Amino acid sequence: MLKTQRAAHVALILILDILALSLAFGMAWLMRDSLGRIIAGTANLFHFPIHQWVRKPDDMPLFYRILFSNNPLVDFRNHLWVFYLAAPCWLFFLHLQQGYGSVIRNARQKLAMCTYAGLLGLGAFVIFLFLLKMNGVSRLLLVNFLILGTLALWAARALIIPLIMRRSRNNGHNLLVIGNASAARRLGEMLQQPAYGGSKLLGYVGEDEPQTSETPPRLGKLDELETILDREVVDEVVIMRSQDFNNFSISEAGQNEQWGHILELCLQRGRSVSLFGDVVPPAGAKVEAQLMGGVPMLVLHNTPQNPLPLAIKGFMDRAIALVALLILSPLFAVLAFLIKKHDGGPVFYAQQRVGRNGRIFKFYKFRSMVLNASETLEKMRREEPEKYRAINIMEEPFFKAKEGDDPRITPVGRFIRKYSLDELPQFWNVLRGDMSLVGPRPPLPNEVEQLAPWQRRKLSVKGGLTCIWQASGRNDITNTDEWMRLDLEYIDNWSLWLDLKLLFKTLKVLVRPKGAS
Repeated sequence: MLKTQRAAHVALILILDILALSLAFGMAWLMRDSLGRIIAGTANLFHFPIHQWVRKPDDMPLFYRILFSNNPLVDFRNHLWVFYLAAPCWLFFLHLQQGYGSVIRNARQKLAMCTYAGLLGLGAFVIFLFLLKMNGVSRLLLVNFLILGTLALWAARALIIPLIMRRSRNNGHNLLVIGNASAARRLGEMLQQPAYGGSKLLGYVGEDEPQTSETPPRLGKLDELETILDREVVDEVVIMRSQDFNNFSISEAGQNEQWGHILELCLQRGRSVSLFGDVVPPAGAKVEAQLMGGVPMLVLHNTPQNPLPLAIKGFMDRAIALVALLILSPLFAVLAFLIKKHDGGPVFYAQQRVGRNGRIFKFYKFRSMVLNASETLEKMRREEPEKYRAINIMEEPFFKAKEGDDPRITPVGRFIRKYSLDELPQFWNVLRGDMSLVGPRPPLPNEVEQLAPWQRRKLSVKGGLTCIWQASGRNDITNTDEWMRLDLEYIDNWSLWLDLKLLFKTLKVLVRPKGAS
């Protein structure tokens, strides 16, 4: 029922927004259509001889037609398409500002939100007109629509909706909590959101007394539940289970029987029952309800889970990787020849990296270093720690040297690393499904061992060829925490559009390889 109430609240806001914008557009058209009469009437009121200026068509025919004639350009029917395109733009930007979410705003903040959405929405509409080279839209009509639409939306949200919520609360949806005092208080705080304005919390049934004056009243103990249900006007029962409330001082089987008895008492009387876990999800976690074997289950996650966009991403990764390998095969042959000719060593360098959720895979690059590069680095770390720290621009446990400072890089390697050509074999990793085109760079196993717990979330998605820090700074970013925060920012804000933007930004960086090594 709470979900239905929230959906009804969003639908109410949307309907009122559409009505407000419709009314504002009609008034904007009336003001534009009658502009000449308004100006003439105002001038006559103050005895201003404006008619002497514009009544002569030979003198100012254009101004005369605009102000005092029935202008076909502002015919209402001819301008309805303006409303049909501009209003959805306005509503879209309201949605982007959480205008249909659970954010609590005061009247001033609502006015700012409506104004900002109107500027963005009509701005997008004007750009649309410019790109299509469409003329004949009254600019004054658009200005009137912006001003009146902003005021109408604000009035609907700041005045009408609160009035409707107050009236609905008087004959609203009565809730009864079964749980402890802290759980009842938390539910009461959640019901303060505008979406639940039609719900009223009667109190709670539990063993502990109210802790503060803000705690809803206790209506009785659990063994009095049957009497309370028959005595009070209860529309829905909310069971908020928590660790301390689950302790009935009986066996686990007895607890299950007790819960079953509580559910039966409620459902016998036709009361809806909602089950809540009195657990606050961590910041950024998303919660979904699922059924598994007929049993309700709550799923918490903080990584991308949408199956369709993820499937499109996987298909796009493999398709682009396959095309890139085919197109770049001549370049692969040239680079392989140069690397082989330099010292006769292997063309590719294979290394173990850590992929999604700890999966180990072989990571391929064109070899850009001497044959014993790993041993050389480890020897430097042990025997020349000062030199090692001097050339390492990253924080431990990561290592990366500035261009020209790493003694292990060959002349051919210096060139291919400058333009990131050594990374091209990783298209094979993408084609195999070990990596993605865009994602946090896959770390080494020894680097993973030294990651802080909050940093390990970067392993929750596939590693990629590029990500936010490569596309924006590459080696200019040397702080490990900043690097990890950028990787987590990508995970938290992932979308197909973000992937495309990062791919294009990476191409721009490759053309001007600042910070590469």
